[in-house]
Amino acid sequence: MTPEQFAGLVYDYGLAFSASATSWFRTPDHNKLVGGIARSAHLAGLAVDVVYDGARPGEEADSWLASRGLVRLPEGDHDHLMPDFWVHGSTPRPAEP
Repeated sequence: MTPEQFAGLVYDYGLAFSASATSWFRTPDHNKLVGGIARSAHLAGLAVDVVYDGARPGEEADSWLASRGLVRLPEGDHDHLMPDFWVHGSTPRPAEP
């Protein structure tokens, strides 16, 4: 999945679930400043943190994301979205054309 493909899916997710991005691509320095892990998907533009206009969505959001190869991790006051193949500390699959 390329950053462009990921961006399109995040856009669609935002429209479907009234979500706004609060953190997306990060530089290494900014990632350190906010306490991100060394192999953060944010560094590759393949992670986004989102907040919602209303209540956090439930299983319907997880199903929507899974059908598109994404996962959602609740992190306090926001959700973290990233491709399902991204495992912290691993090497991601090469981008698809």
